[in-house]
Amino acid sequence: MAILKNVIGNKIIYKPQGFLDSNYVGEMITPLDINMMEKKNTKCVAVDFSKIISANMNAIRFLNDIFESLYKKDINCAIFNANNNIYTILNNLENCYFNYFENEEIMKIFCYEDFIPQNDVYLLVDDEQNKNMLIFNLVKKGITPYVVNSEEDIGNSDAIVIKKSFISKISDRVMAVMKNDIIYFYFNGFLDANVLKKFDIEYFRRNLLIGFKAFVFDMNNVKGMNVHAVRFLSKLGVEAAEYGAMISIIGLSKKNIQPSLIKDLEAVGFIFFKDEDEFLNSKELKEVLKSSSAIYKKSRKITKDFIKILPFFVNATIYTIEMLTGVKSKKEKPNLKEVNVDTSREDLIASSIGFYGDLDGVLILIFSENLSKNISKILIGEEFKTKEELVDMIGEFANIIVGNVKLELEKHDIDINLTLPKVFENLKELKNIVINKQGIEVKFYFNDEEFYFYLTR
Repeated sequence: MAILKNVIGNKIIYKPQGFLDSNYVGEMITPLDINMMEKKNTKCVAVDFSKIISANMNAIRFLNDIFESLYKKDINCAIFNANNNIYTILNNLENCYFNYFENEEIMKIFCYEDFIPQNDVYLLVDDEQNKNMLIFNLVKKGITPYVVNSEEDIGNSDAIVIKKSFISKISDRVMAVMKNDIIYFYFNGFLDANVLKKFDIEYFRRNLLIGFKAFVFDMNNVKGMNVHAVRFLSKLGVEAAEYGAMISIIGLSKKNIQPSLIKDLEAVGFIFFKDEDEFLNSKELKEVLKSSSAIYKKSRKITKDFIKILPFFVNATIYTIEMLTGVKSKKEKPNLKEVNVDTSREDLIASSIGFYGDLDGVLILIFSENLSKNISKILIGEEFKTKEELVDMIGEFANIIVGNVKLELEKHDIDINLTLPKVFENLKELKNIVINKQGIEVKFYFNDEEFYFYLTR
């Protein structure tokens, strides 16, 4: 039986037809093909199930075994366009080594580095962990999805709606998302020395730097850990303590872990909780979120290379605000100075975003309350009335800016990663993370409403 195969750069798309059994799978992807993929540095292998009428469990398991061998060679795998019966089999498969996407466009969003959707992306997904993993991958690419609870909440008939797609819980990276001002990291499998490669420690450090105080290591899917993993985690615990932050571990089954290793983690400040509900209702979380201790870290120099990226950050930020408000900005001359925020002002809301890669630093945006209200009218069609609502909206808006900044930098071959935004309801909280820091300040006005832009390290 003929098997269509498209090779697009470092990606391969297989398009089988008819009935899929284990023999067909073996003919589709052979050991010779796998060797060739490794030699040619293939990054993604996807299988289009749109022409598959039915498939038996043996075929799916055999395909998953092939995907496991590709996963071990750092090749990402995906299945897309399966019918409902096959989708049920895929969704119930344990230890799947592939991601599933409901159509080709969604597959390209997640698997093609250079594919940017032209329409808004909406998430209508029930499973909380899967939703967080989807959000993480989208935001990492510079795409801010709209998370909705029903079809009625989707305001655009041309929107891309993700309902059934799922990300494999077996990943070569530790996923991270933000919920309610808390950073969650999702671990799985057995943790050993390889956790160093899977965990993005710079992302963790940037989130500490921009002011996050609560971190959760979700270990519901962890089977155990050895001393090498504990040493690495202990290092993270020490770094968190330096910033007055707390790391909590939830869902970890301790029966397969030596008691001495648990004590080692507790000694550097890790706190263990049975589940997320116990963590969210804990006095420890309430205390750390209320704390406002200043972070005294030595200021790093603002270099010429750092100053060169200023226009890219400014252009992306101002373009986003001008597009949403319809108001042209007035800009004052940039100043290199100590970052000094006026904590007496109660009409300002701030957001900080960390970045790292070719260059590293922190972007700080300070909005007047009136400007924030004007932006909210555009984003949701009405003006928020409470400060809490405005804080949430600024977080969503900062996400949009993050996406546009990343796209602007990519145009100039500058490769950086960005954290999710940290929003400060008052400037007293922000002041604690910018003490003694030098930065570039640019002040803007939108119809006389103030907006402050800082780039610091």
